[in-house]
Amino acid sequence: MSRVVVAGAGLAGHEVVRRLLADPGFDGTITWHAGEPGRPYNRVLLTDLLAGHHAPSAVELPTLTDPRLTYRTTPLRTIAEAEFDHLVLATGAEPVIPPVRGNAVPLRTLADVRTILGELEGAGGAVPANREARANREPLANREADPGRRQVGAVAMGRGLLSGRKHSGGRRIAVVGGGPLGVETACALVSRGMRVELLHRGPHLLSRWLDAESASLLADSLTEAGIIVHCDTDISAATGVWPSADLVILACGTCPRVALARTAGLPLGTGILVDPCGRSIGDDRIFAIGDCAETIGVSSPTGALGAFEGARRAVAAIGGVASTQPAIVAPLRLRTYDIPGADVAVLGTPRAEPSIQFTDQRRRTRKVLALDGDVPVAAALVGDVGAAAALARAIARPSAPAPRVPAALLTSGAGRGAGGFGNA
Repeated sequence: MSRVVVAGAGLAGHEVVRRLLADPGFDGTITWHAGEPGRPYNRVLLTDLLAGHHAPSAVELPTLTDPRLTYRTTPLRTIAEAEFDHLVLATGAEPVIPPVRGNAVPLRTLADVRTILGELEGAGGAVPANREARANREPLANREADPGRRQVGAVAMGRGLLSGRKHSGGRRIAVVGGGPLGVETACALVSRGMRVELLHRGPHLLSRWLDAESASLLADSLTEAGIIVHCDTDISAATGVWPSADLVILACGTCPRVALARTAGLPLGTGILVDPCGRSIGDDRIFAIGDCAETIGVSSPTGALGAFEGARRAVAAIGGVASTQPAIVAPLRLRTYDIPGADVAVLGTPRAEPSIQFTDQRRRTRKVLALDGDVPVAAALVGDVGAAAALARAIARPSAPAPRVPAALLTSGAGRGAGGFGNA
């Protein structure tokens, strides 16, 4: 009987357990260690909570129960203490936190969201229309601390600093980080009437995904919506550049959580080094999937797609089947909460050299398509993402016949939403 241990209860860990329990060929047991208190949840939807679209219970993942499953609410402390035939590390990533002053809260976990919402309400923020949402928003003083997180001291200092502020108008929120999470957070908060500044140390917003012209149009749309955008700004208390705001939300990116692997002596790069099946190159009994993993030789998908793809490959390998499907490049699709012109979709390899580009300065839209010969391999859309679904299909099937007029892909679905194209 195979003994499987899973460390981490986010999307990746949940999907591994779900797939194993659903596999009729699996005859083993599963010990599942959570990394946070409470039920597993979908981290991708956290900005929906900030926008007031859902209550915290709406982001919880389906409960998994089975006589073969033992669920533990405490994280796995060391690999040496676990008894397993297969170990799956789905420990995710932790937020990058610059040198901070006391009014800063990172945005990575459900506990962080509850802290932010509690601060906004405690400082006179808008009361949510959803009664369940209001009941689930914990004030900072009642929040259960997230084990092992570095922000506890900063949050505790922030409580005293924030509670002494006077608010004569809309709350002033500074969001630090101009990547996908930072832009989504700024859009979510401004849609609720907050005064938002978005600060980014890179040359332009979404600098890993968009070229400068596309990012400039996005910044113009955000500015029109009331978000003040600052780029090329090294933000830290150490440099003396720090926002004067009622609350500072840190969305500065993440780094893979690799402490378990490091202690066990597993090979590391930025993340835990694995082969295309997700198996550690240092121990073939151990897998790493999701945000903690780094696949040798290929660019691994991130976010929800990375979690699902990594889980699929690991479960197949545990069952003795090597995956032969090619690696998937994760798309980017921002949640911008009805902010006009802020929609963004990036498909294929980010920042690929453009072959065809259409820009409409008046409408603040830009569409970029990269080709390999006549075959679409990447695209970036800003302001109008109606063509995203058709582009996603074309890029996902490179062996299909190339379109006779590739540029027509950029106008397919014009004026409509992205259809089934989901956020990764």
